[in-house]
Amino acid sequence: MKRIIAFILLACMMTCLCGVALADEVDVEAALAEAEGMTNEELYEKAKEEVAAGAQLNFYSTTSFAEKAAANFMAAYPELDGKVIYAEIDDGETYTILQNTIGSGVADSADMALTQNGSDLQTFMLDEGLTYSYFPEMYKDVVDEQFQKPAVVTFIDSLFIYNNTDGSIELTNVWQLTEPEWAGKVFFKDPTNETVNINFLIMLTSPEWVERMEEAYKSYYGEDWANEEEYENASYEWIDKFLANVNYTYTSASDMAKGIASGAGGNLGLFVFSKLRKVDEADRGNLTVVQFENDVEGFSGFMYNVYATVAKDTECPYTCALFINYLLGEEGFAGEDSWNSSQGYYSANSSIEKPEELEDEAYSYWSDKLVFEDAAYIYDHYVDVYEYISVRVGS
Repeated sequence: MKRIIAFILLACMMTCLCGVALADEVDVEAALAEAEGMTNEELYEKAKEEVAAGAQLNFYSTTSFAEKAAANFMAAYPELDGKVIYAEIDDGETYTILQNTIGSGVADSADMALTQNGSDLQTFMLDEGLTYSYFPEMYKDVVDEQFQKPAVVTFIDSLFIYNNTDGSIELTNVWQLTEPEWAGKVFFKDPTNETVNINFLIMLTSPEWVERMEEAYKSYYGEDWANEEEYENASYEWIDKFLANVNYTYTSASDMAKGIASGAGGNLGLFVFSKLRKVDEADRGNLTVVQFENDVEGFSGFMYNVYATVAKDTECPYTCALFINYLLGEEGFAGEDSWNSSQGYYSANSSIEKPEELEDEAYSYWSDKLVFEDAAYIYDHYVDVYEYISVRVGS
């Protein structure tokens, strides 16, 4: 099902003028509002009615772990077996696909989607009425209000991770990565092709992070940052010099994790933590997560949200609601072979902790160590900071 865009767009042209679908008879927004106060048992009864009428839940996701979540969900609700269809889409294609298919009448378009980049989700989906937010009342006491609408089903982090075969790199301050000796030795995906990476850099220009970057600068150099004639603030200087050192060899986080693990000692990557599961067991010991070795002044990486929203023309709003409930709950998020069984995934549900046997910590551990997304700030500052970054990539 991966790389579905060409098929969907062709199907859209062929079927957009087809007859009235079942979704025409469904008030999706009203159904979701009702579903918020229902129990899972009540939702299951409604979901069974929807699939009996011919509906199936087609959901698109930018994270592949969602495929296992769908399988687990159908096992938990066996009368929905075979009725939850997963398709993985690349981050850069997500909103183009959804904009061109939701409401088009195309068969098997998305009923719901798990997406990242909250600023674009708000702009292209929610503000345009193409998808709706849904959040169940049963979890309002264990999920922070800021993560409820739209619902955050998981957080994902990217961390500084290095090849330790030549010993420790002794990274204790992010300003070290702007020094000439790091040229070509720090790996990062091109931020102009990876929205979470560009959002991370944009967030560094926010007042909170400028202050923290100035504090880290003073700690490292022994003097206040005072380079106003050349840079707007300390974060712009860090971005400029960091990007000048970046090696863009790898275009996927999985390849970066494997390449650094099997490559030269001392090489460092800033990539998705969960991709360590892709590294060959023989090479896994070659990698050290910097934060687990020592605190880094400034930050140890960044974290972003994965949101769940429901398409305006779905034929199965109650099934979508039940699936979102499942993802937010202990059974769905922390069940066997679930998101929680891997490093680098964290639930917005504060009652769910990471398993003790994993080399990882709960979401709360990372709260003062990582750069977090603020969709509103990114929306307001995207254009100016993007331009600043784009001319520096690969230069």
